[in-house]
Amino acid sequence: MRDEMRLNKYLSRYAGVSRREADRLIEAGEVSVDGSEASLGMMIDELTADVKVSGRPVTPDHTRHYYAVYKPVGYIASTARQDADDRLVTELAPSDGGIRLFPVGRLDKDSEGLMILTDDGELMDKVLRSRFGHEKEYLVKLGSEITEDIIGTIRAGGVDIGEGRPTKPCTIDRIRGNTLKMVLTEGMNRQIRKVFGRFGYEVESLKRVRFMNITLEGLSSGECRELTASEVEEMKEMTGNDGK
Repeated sequence: MRDEMRLNKYLSRYAGVSRREADRLIEAGEVSVDGSEASLGMMIDELTADVKVSGRPVTPDHTRHYYAVYKPVGYIASTARQDADDRLVTELAPSDGGIRLFPVGRLDKDSEGLMILTDDGELMDKVLRSRFGHEKEYLVKLGSEITEDIIGTIRAGGVDIGEGRPTKPCTIDRIRGNTLKMVLTEGMNRQIRKVFGRFGYEVESLKRVRFMNITLEGLSSGECRELTASEVEEMKEMTGNDGK
């Protein structure tokens, strides 16, 4: 009996990319199967297929890697430079063994804080699906003190920031003056900066301190640590991932 699997799932499982990124690579002609260019939606034999991405073999390996990284301001959450002098958050993680890690979610260049890096494409897919409502916690410092009325408006959701859909309700607590703690369950592009900008407030600094069950505790700027087995297991449980 053949062990057939859709190619994008195979790449997600063994090449460390999300299924969306796998489809992009296939469309770009970067993936071959048994010496021929791959096509979207194709099924392959998981056990015997010779799969390559950009000429490099993809070998089934059930060992996955998970890291927490404190991204400093100035680094980008990407695997590819947009400019020659860009610094990548993936460069802060160990590079032994040629492991190809990917950042989970966004954190813009001007922001700092916790990012998760992994080569587990299946877990990455599930974490990024907004319907699960995974929490991300931030410390936000504004350029001026915000009113309670506007905090209430943002907390209730429904703010149009030009991303095609209104914001969801969120949690906001004032720590002191113009410094707030904010918990989101979605991740639109530069969402926090845009939502406060919508009411005329500038975000002076933005730090992510928690992503789901993982916190920034114990990490200094630029540092990286491997997630514990229990942390990974809890993430999988939160996403409904059985690890198979």
